[in-house]
Amino acid sequence: MTTRFRIFWLFTCLLPALALAGGGPLNVLVVVNGSSRDSRALGAYYLEKHGVPQSQLCTIKVDPRATSLSLAEFERDVRLPILAHLANNRLAEQIHFLVLCLDVPSRVENDNGITSVLFYGYKPATPGAPQCHVASNSVNQYYGAETAYNSTAGWNRTNAPIPFLLTAADLETAKQVVDRGAASVAAFPAGAFCLYGGGPDRNIRHRAYPVVARHFALTGQAAQLDVDPAGNPLPGRPVLGYMAGLAYLPTNLAGAAFAPGAICEHLTSCAGQIPDPCLGQSSVWDWMRLGATASYGTVAEPCAFEVKFPDPMIAFWYARGFTAGEALAMSVRHPYQGLWVGDPLAAPFAAPPSVRVLDPARNAKLDGEITLKLAVAAHERGAPPVFLDLHVDGRHHAAIARPFAPVGNEIAVQVGPDRFTYVVAPGEDLFAAAAGLAWAVNSKGGGRITASAKADRVEVSVREPLGTDGQPLPFAVSVAQGFAPGLYLGAVAGTDRLVVADGAGRGLVSLHLGNARNYEIEYPFDLSALAPGPHVLTFVVRDGTAMQCQAQAELPLVIPARAAVPAAVAAETPAD
Repeated sequence: MTTRFRIFWLFTCLLPALALAGGGPLNVLVVVNGSSRDSRALGAYYLEKHGVPQSQLCTIKVDPRATSLSLAEFERDVRLPILAHLANNRLAEQIHFLVLCLDVPSRVENDNGITSVLFYGYKPATPGAPQCHVASNSVNQYYGAETAYNSTAGWNRTNAPIPFLLTAADLETAKQVVDRGAASVAAFPAGAFCLYGGGPDRNIRHRAYPVVARHFALTGQAAQLDVDPAGNPLPGRPVLGYMAGLAYLPTNLAGAAFAPGAICEHLTSCAGQIPDPCLGQSSVWDWMRLGATASYGTVAEPCAFEVKFPDPMIAFWYARGFTAGEALAMSVRHPYQGLWVGDPLAAPFAAPPSVRVLDPARNAKLDGEITLKLAVAAHERGAPPVFLDLHVDGRHHAAIARPFAPVGNEIAVQVGPDRFTYVVAPGEDLFAAAAGLAWAVNSKGGGRITASAKADRVEVSVREPLGTDGQPLPFAVSVAQGFAPGLYLGAVAGTDRLVVADGAGRGLVSLHLGNARNYEIEYPFDLSALAPGPHVLTFVVRDGTAMQCQAQAELPLVIPARAAVPAAVAAETPAD
């Protein structure tokens, strides 16, 4: 079969390094406790609100009153049923998130969070070590990755989805969390990420706040940040995120507004010990009651180790467009004592492209080979659409489109009078192109101008950032076709001038695959292998950034009953 594209050709040159990733309804497995009516009700609600197929509902059975499971109970009653469901429904390579719905124990052996054990295995205390230590072999390899999560990519050698416990003090509050998660996607709410302080034993992350502020400034988003390392004022704007170091949440938060998708946590010992946190400390349930959509808390005494709690950079990663699940999972270096809570599909700053089915019509009666006509378009705030996949009845069927490798495209960064160029080499993907650009700056910047790459972005630093006019030097980036047959790469500068602080100037470049912001595709598809009856074709489109922001469109159709093959004809048909 051939795939025809209007506007430009996209399919014929693939990027093998970029695997199927995603943070949408087709990438989540909803897990309910069959022994709890509330858990089953919440699971059904989650499927409805997010449009998750019924095949992605898994039932386990554990004591709904239990707060902890032994490791043997966990393996038998939780992990193995989940793995069996994925295998039986051919979903193992498609599911990147787990949502455990209410009345599921939050701990394993009383000292590991159930989400962390599902994510990368049980991590016992190191024998002979003092209580306050970091368990061996507990580093989360996805920490700070800044790339869309893919459970098959070998993170932590587990090939496990990112698990979240969707929990609250009651069913109604948990449903409100789901409502907020569903409403948050691509909402771009106004408000502030609040980086606040706390008591002397818990205020251990404030040293990283200036780094976060710098990244927001480099993307022209400094106004989205509210930093007060010494206090906990009442936020004057809707809360997009809240970070502090407190045993008990401030009473003024009862008067705060929380934007859909808000991630909030407060670095204390017992926030994940539900339903009864030690010493009556505030818990993740308190955040869900106040209006948060996602949170994090520890289930056993973590001591004051920063690496056991979310990195303040979570605010920047979330503001970039990652899902709550990805932002929280990549924010904790050693999450073994922790619990990821809420709705992992929340993504208020994602800018997903769109896909529309132009032909055939919905609910048409069809059979045999048909031609699907699709239109894809970039979000007004986002990058071009470059990945397009077909799912049949909820399961991945085929890649319709993949981006060209940008071999030969030329990236240029202009810092005042200095220009640095890099030509993308064979075999290089988006992240390699970013690293190549950083190399080009470092090799010719003479130590005065340097650069570092992280995923799809490059940060440029300048020792003498002011021009002869006393103003910060102009900063720009451009991409040219070079010796490639077309332009397959794009780039955006965070600001048009260097951001100056502490005598140095900085600029940020973000790269993405793709150049055409909208186009149409014709894709032939044979329905003959599908059984008569109703079916749903789902088309998932993703952009060319590190986030791979996604959206989808569904095409329900009906295959009519087929005439029976006469016995005589069947008998004459040769065997394969």
